[in-house]
Amino acid sequence: MDSVICPHCKSQRIVTSKIPKDVVIVVPCPACEELSVLFRNKVIPLNRHILQHGSFEERKTHLASVIAEFLDEAFFPFPENAEQPDRKVPRRRPPRPEAGPPAAPHDLPITEEELERFVKIDLKCIDNSSYFKKHFG
Repeated sequence: MDSVICPHCKSQRIVTSKIPKDVVIVVPCPACEELSVLFRNKVIPLNRHILQHGSFEERKTHLASVIAEFLDEAFFPFPENAEQPDRKVPRRRPPRPEAGPPAAPHDLPITEEELERFVKIDLKCIDNSSYFKKHFG
């Protein structure tokens, strides 16, 4: 069973064996219940006080500093040619809309009236199996 050490209390009870390689998760330590961010077996502590009581700017700065620690080249190796700022990238123009047949009714976005009808009527009836089968097959 794989595990990492909690950066808050140094307990080795944070289990990582079932976490996919490229997933970032926030985990509480089973021992001290403090939060940490885990990515590729690197653990960075979160400051619960800042997250719960800090201003928006303080929370944003704290989370940005945590994320910045994962931007190390060991975690995200960039191709060598990506460092060339003088490289010109051709701009692509958006495709022109082609004249064609009008869109089918089911291809158009729903209207406000359709949304209201769904919320008032259909949403309440969707748990009824005969209603569901009638409309959704």
